[in-house]
Amino acid sequence: MVTALVMAGGKGTRMELKGEKPLINVGGMPMIQRVIDALRCAVMVDDIVVATSPHTPQTVEFVENLGIRTIKTPGKGYVDDLGFAISNLDFKDENQVVLTVTSDLPLIQSETVNYILSEYEKCGKPAMCVAVPAAIFAEYGLKPSILFGDLVPSGLNILRSTDKQQNEEVLIIRKIELALNINSCNDIIVLEELLRKTRK
Repeated sequence: MVTALVMAGGKGTRMELKGEKPLINVGGMPMIQRVIDALRCAVMVDDIVVATSPHTPQTVEFVENLGIRTIKTPGKGYVDDLGFAISNLDFKDENQVVLTVTSDLPLIQSETVNYILSEYEKCGKPAMCVAVPAAIFAEYGLKPSILFGDLVPSGLNILRSTDKQQNEEVLIIRKIELALNINSCNDIIVLEELLRKTRK
């Protein structure tokens, strides 16, 4: 069984937002709804939980109205909130497979989620980091927030619900949908342009 954990508790301070980052409207719908829709259509995903925080109360209401359960984290940062969510979700199996997805990956597709999960099943390791070549960022005029050599971690990873250190496989995928985390106004401009092209 695979639980998708959508991380939606960030302040979005880099964007100086008045509203909540997960609810940024892109292409006619909130960003987080695009992520949830992709996960709902991914046949390998069995359950969806959204991790919120005191910074995203409207997101809680929006997500729960979609029929998705939420877990409220302290809002101390991505890593701390992820650890809190996994520790406090009531998993029946300590080796539950958890697919973590940030709420600011609005181009994510269900086919890509299924592909990543199938590659995870084949790799034989308990964890997987999905990375994107840095070249794709330059190609689209994007600025990566974190760079490891010539790779950039995407906002999508897989781990087990145990709190033990986990051996990790790195899966490299050259797709803009995994590179376009919305962290700046320029990211939104690139996103809207890509959405316009797909509508043509």
